[in-house]
Amino acid sequence: MSGSLDLGAVGRTLQRLVERDGRPLLLRDEATGHDHRLPAALVAAPDGLMPNFLAAANVVWRAATGRHLGIEQEHDPDALLGYRVKGIRGEPFSVVMLSAMEAIERTGTPSALPVTDFAKLWQQLRPLGAMGGRDVAPSGTQGPTP
Repeated sequence: MSGSLDLGAVGRTLQRLVERDGRPLLLRDEATGHDHRLPAALVAAPDGLMPNFLAAANVVWRAATGRHLGIEQEHDPDALLGYRVKGIRGEPFSVVMLSAMEAIERTGTPSALPVTDFAKLWQQLRPLGAMGGRDVAPSGTQGPTP
């Protein structure tokens, strides 16, 4: 297990990955059915979209290895989607970023990257990484991370 990762570096790198991907980042308003384009900068915020991107990265890593990335999240009613990343203490920066890259690649369509599509990734990969029926990491609250 490694020490805590710098959330600023994680956020900046996640933002660059989304910008480099080039697809518009979308959030569907379930009440209206409209998609809203979001700035990539929200991916860098621990109380923005970072929890969702790291949850998706965790799914990829868990499917490949059966282990969690060690993402520590907490419920935060003031956060964009209700969760805030507190820390990442399980795996090295490179593993977290490679898992995030794979999650981004597997999500959405060729023309868009809908944030809500990460749930589809979880449904596809969850059976591959299930560990004794446990859906949270032993080290802390996972928030939206399965």
